[in-house]
Amino acid sequence: MNMIKIYLWGPGKKVILPTMAETEAGFFVETAPLRVYDTAQVDNWKAQLHSMLSKAMPVIPTPDENEGPGSLILDKLQLDSWTQFEKTATLFTVHKGARYISIYATGKGEDGMWSQSLSSERKFHSKAPWTWWWKPLCKTSFATLKQ
Repeated sequence: MNMIKIYLWGPGKKVILPTMAETEAGFFVETAPLRVYDTAQVDNWKAQLHSMLSKAMPVIPTPDENEGPGSLILDKLQLDSWTQFEKTATLFTVHKGARYISIYATGKGEDGMWSQSLSSERKFHSKAPWTWWWKPLCKTSFATLKQ
């Protein structure tokens, strides 16, 4: 299985692509490098997405429980809180398995925060051309970003 996360951030008109890794303990974490693109740089971030989906996630040592969670994204965007980011961003999680590619999109609650119950999922056959799921993803996401 492979998993990538795609954050679309409205105020900066950015596409944010963290590197995903699996820890030795079996959970998934965002790790460096964190790539940030202007939404207009379509060819660049599209190529990066394709590259990320084409290779296996690295396995890394499980972080020490004394390590704070931190946030590569907040540091990079120079934001103070996750709430500030989440209210103006959309997260897409893409799971690529042997049989399906599943895309999960965050839904927004009344408070503007992500809501699991309002999230959506789409599935595609794992051998479907990536343009089949790529185009609906882009149309949905950029149209819904808050400025």
